Amino acid sequence: MPPNQAPLEITLELSATQSPETLYPFPWKKQRYLVRCTHGRSAPVELRWPALRKELEALLRAKPGSRNFKRLSDALRGFIEPAEWIRAEDKIRYALSIGQPVHITVCSNNADDLYYLPWELLPMSLNGPPLVGLENCLLRYECGDRPVREPVASAQGRILFAWSEAGGGVPMDGHLDELRAACAAAQFPFIEEEDVLEHVSPRSLAEKLSETARPVTALHLLCHGSKVDDGAYGLVFDPSEEGGEPERLDQWQLANLLFSSRHGSPLRLVTLCACQGGDSGMPAHPLGSIARMFHVQGVPAVIASRMPLTCAGSTTLTRALYQSLLVQREDLCTALSSARKQLQREHSSSSDWLSLQFYAPADSPAALTPFSAPPARPTAPAARGDLVLICHESLKQTHVTPTEADAPELFAHRHVRPKLLIDQHQAIGERRWENLEPEVARLAAMNGVLRTAFAERDTEILYYGFPYVPLAMLAGYLADARPVHVLEHDRTRQRFTWQTDAVAAHPSLEVVARHGETGSAARVRVSISNEVRPEDCAQVLPDSDIRLDLHFQMSAPERGIVRREAQLLEYAQAIRQAIDRNIGGKPEFTSIHVFAAVPVSIAFHLGRALAYTGLPECFAYNYNADDVPRYKWRLSLKAAAREQPSITVFSSPSQGGNTNHG
Repeated sequence: MPPNQAPLEITLELSATQSPETLYPFPWKKQRYLVRCTHGRSAPVELRWPALRKELEALLRAKPGSRNFKRLSDALRGFIEPAEWIRAEDKIRYALSIGQPVHITVCSNNADDLYYLPWELLPMSLNGPPLVGLENCLLRYECGDRPVREPVASAQGRILFAWSEAGGGVPMDGHLDELRAACAAAQFPFIEEEDVLEHVSPRSLAEKLSETARPVTALHLLCHGSKVDDGAYGLVFDPSEEGGEPERLDQWQLANLLFSSRHGSPLRLVTLCACQGGDSGMPAHPLGSIARMFHVQGVPAVIASRMPLTCAGSTTLTRALYQSLLVQREDLCTALSSARKQLQREHSSSSDWLSLQFYAPADSPAALTPFSAPPARPTAPAARGDLVLICHESLKQTHVTPTEADAPELFAHRHVRPKLLIDQHQAIGERRWENLEPEVARLAAMNGVLRTAFAERDTEILYYGFPYVPLAMLAGYLADARPVHVLEHDRTRQRFTWQTDAVAAHPSLEVVARHGETGSAARVRVSISNEVRPEDCAQVLPDSDIRLDLHFQMSAPERGIVRREAQLLEYAQAIRQAIDRNIGGKPEFTSIHVFAAVPVSIAFHLGRALAYTGLPECFAYNYNADDVPRYKWRLSLKAAAREQPSITVFSSPSQGGNTNHG
């Protein structure tokens, strides 16, 4: 992919269904919301706040437990799942696999209580790692009530390092050393007599930020956080009057002190090295957090810690952040990713790496480059890679081709190449099993249409058609980790498309695993379009060979049951995880035998799941009610991928034996 490519932008829009005034003091009751996710749909959701209260309160401890993080992680994903979040996950996975940056924005106009949730724990798929722990992945918060303000156009900035130990000791020497080293290496002007504000008080900070000769564009503030009136978190400063008491300022006081000028502020970056700088004290607190205050006052980029921040961690953050921004000249997406990694590596016993919180507007690229001239805004949509359509026919022929009306998001702003047709219907469409082996060899050939398309970079691929289930599985197996879009055939509309209208929740896919004491085969049955009956499987795979029967089933299987892309991805994820958990890496299994009554889209993703290197040889069986036995032939996915003989055709019981073509 080209350098400096446009990021994948994912937005979570959150809104409340009740008046904000009814949430203060916060009732800690079940609340209803609406969630809309980019690439998904708007969905009503519910959050059980009482069940989360204990886990959220644990974040106030210096060392929250992993169990707290896991429960919050599961709750966050479950909360947004009805908005088809799994579609966004699929696109995130693809973007990260090709090195494309991913920006995830959490925003709301009227549900401030949801900013209290630690979205940094949002996982990459069920049981996956937090998204913010992945390379090139940025999570930011945006408030709808922030002013629209373009940052100053100066390509050169000024850093003000202000510190106070009024609330207790702080590592000011370590921070100063790191700032000094980064500025020196980058030849960035840092005049300590002017740019270091010791024992900062509210008055001295306001005076410094109002200077116009050398305006402050980056504020690095090191002090202590503290509870102030009404349960909110504020900051502790030195007294403005000599001999006075330390001053604890809340968000409202600090905003009035620093942003009273009608001309606004030249600040482009604020880094708050203070405990709970991103914590509002309780959900829906009218004052919000200190970080949110700077954000709504128009500062393009604000970094804070939601949880307690260790002294050592704050120093590591300072080093990683400014080395990345000033010396490596990277943007804040990369800088924050680097800082999290260093915090995780150097301070593994703390939660500092997960505690970092970032506020920035999604519509301002300048927010990510606080020490560079603001980039020019694009005037036209960014170019996207060509769209390659692969039509696969074997069971029967297709008579329609997907268009932009069938997948608007996929087709938009793309050059669509003429479709690539894999026509196997003429050779094997009428159960001409004698032609199977050469047709599989043609499909899996290294220089064939399918593999050539999968090997090409910088394109999007759309796969559709009417192949036999084992051949669709082989296509998915050959794609492996290569992202491929699949459209399902809608029998009512006679189009290859996905339903996008709001519908009731789709039926769940149940997983039943039955373990045996003998045998070395894992039998995988997938009953989605129809029931896969064990007695039919036993005609070609004796029960005595089966050590595990892994059955994916619907309560009422039927054709056409997979109607939405999010539904497909959810089922595919459940299948992959169950196969990996029950079979992957276990030496007692020497083969996997898949009997699947599924649509093409599921078959393709099933093949992808079986491409995992920790699995033994996989066989896909083809069903036809008119054949004897009903599973007349099978395909070895691994042998086909290696361009070796892969087809076994089973004889009828009266004939005895099997016929292996090849």
